[in-house]
Formats: sequence, structure tokens, C-alpha cells
Amino acid sequence: MRQGNWVYIAMLGEKMKRTVSTICGIVLLGASGYGAYLLISWLAKVFANINPSLGAAIIVAAATVISSVYIASLNARKAKERAAFEAHRERKAEVYNEFMDIFIQLMRNTKEGKEGEDVLPDNIEEFFYNFSSKIVIYGSPGVVKTFSDWRASASEENKIKGMSLIDKLFMEMRCD
Repeated sequence: MRQGNWVYIAMLGEKMKRTVSTICGIVLLGASGYGAYLLISWLAKVFANINPSLGAAIIVAAATVISSVYIASLNARKAKERAAFEAHRERKAEVYNEFMDIFIQLMRNTKEGKEGEDVLPDNIEEFFYNFSSKIVIYGSPGVVKTFSDWRASASEENKIKGMSLIDKLFMEMRCD
């Protein structure tokens, strides 16, 4: 056989597997539906012959158990989300503080009268590479957008726009 024939046979095999899998899924779904129908009709017959006050007590007890399980699972999910949020929040605060430290160091160097390359802290390029990845992961959408706008304005000579955007970035960080 030629290699093309083997590829065709392999493709047929995959297509056949998908078809069989789909048919099995449909049969399983139908069987589950029929089983649910049988269960519901059996329960309806059982409850039809029960004393109404006993039936009401059973329904109330079932509703209590179901609602308790639902509320417990909801509380567990909320606690898990809260723990994840708190862990994320701590890391986010560290990232924002790193940025604030660098910016304050830039302002301090400018106020001390340093000029040119002396104004920039050591490893500022490496800091911004690392900070950019951290801000994308930990920052809110507003912080990421404002940071992106500020970085884009850094290439422009409009210093007032840059200062306005850095102020907006600080406000977004604070809101976050």
C-alpha cells in the first residue's frame, strides 16, 4: 500500500471513532432521560398514596437538606474565592509598591539636581521588563490600560501628558 492509503485509513479511523462516540453519547443521554422519567413517575405514584401531612413534612425536610447543602457549597466557594483574592491582592500591592519606589527615586534624583542618565535608577530597564509582565498578570484592566497609555506616551515629548497619565495610573492603582 502507498503511504497515502494509510493516511486515508487513519483519517477514516478517526472519523469512525468520533461517530461511534457521538452515537454512544446520544444513547447514554436517552437512557438517562428515560431513567429520570421512570424515577419521577415512581415518586409521583408513591406520593399519591401518602397522607398529605406526611407528604408535606417529607417535602419540607427534603427542601431543608437541599438548601443546606447548596448554602454550604456556596459558602465554601466564596471562602475559596476570598482566599484567592486576598493572596492576589497582597502580590498586587507588592507590584504597585515596587513601581512607586522607582518613581519616587526618579523624583528624588530630579529634585537633587541630577541630570541625564544620573536621574534614572540603576537597572531601570530590567525593572520595567519585569514590571510590565507583573502588571499584566496582577493589575486590573484599568491599571493595565493606563500603564500601556503611559508607556506609549513616554516616546512623545509631551511631558505634561506623561505626568497626567502617571497621575491617572496612580489613581487607577489606588482604586484597584
